[in-house]
Amino acid sequence: MNGQELTTKFDELLDITRQSFAIFLAQTEQAIREERPLLLAVDEAAVDPDKLALDMALVRAAPVAVVPMHSEFQPLEQSGHRFLIARDGMYLEVRRPWLHVIQQLTAQPAVRMPYGAIEPKVEFGFGKIGTSLEELRAFGEIARLKSPIESAASLIWNDETREWAIRYPLPIGEPTTGHIQFQQVLLAEREHLAIDLHSHGLSPAYFSPTDDKDDAGAVKISGVFGNLDQPVPTVAFRLCLLGLFIPLTVPAAKIFEAAPATA
Repeated sequence: MNGQELTTKFDELLDITRQSFAIFLAQTEQAIREERPLLLAVDEAAVDPDKLALDMALVRAAPVAVVPMHSEFQPLEQSGHRFLIARDGMYLEVRRPWLHVIQQLTAQPAVRMPYGAIEPKVEFGFGKIGTSLEELRAFGEIARLKSPIESAASLIWNDETREWAIRYPLPIGEPTTGHIQFQQVLLAEREHLAIDLHSHGLSPAYFSPTDDKDDAGAVKISGVFGNLDQPVPTVAFRLCLLGLFIPLTVPAAKIFEAAPATA
């Protein structure tokens, strides 16, 4: 067999190998498709590919995971969020460098689901909100000085140095006794906006419908300082989780306690 014949035979063998491999891939994909549960309740063969791609992108951004009954639960390790299906309903899990939360969204005791149980949790990477007491007091002083005009501040957590910093965002327009709008502060690497503060001047501390709208898509702690003409003003704090609000107890007297007298 001469060189030309060898080349021809080699090309034929290569074509057969390519065809066989293509058939193998198609059969393998078909077998996997038939055996795996569909991530989306769609007919993948009939659905519009562009619409399917959009739906899959949404699932990747906020995936759904089942809590195992017999194996060990693996929490989120990277920043993001997902929905957990447990034996008693649906939970939301959120991870940030300063936060790990698991909270129940819906409870259902009627249908027995073959999934594991999970406990709600709220865990702050910085420990307790009290670790930012110096910054909270600094904002309290500024808020009192500017009252009854509203003011705002951002408490930044650095997950590398494990230190707090307070920054005052630039207002958009002129703050009033009933409204303040501001630009978000710029963050360096390893910095995270953990606590978002604003004041209500002489009014009580509470979360208004405008606050609810502003916080709806955020992951942060929100705080409001009010009654700033009183010896001990009022405060309100909550953890904002993409529209879920969890009240947090922060003693106003701790923030506004009088400095010790000097001899």
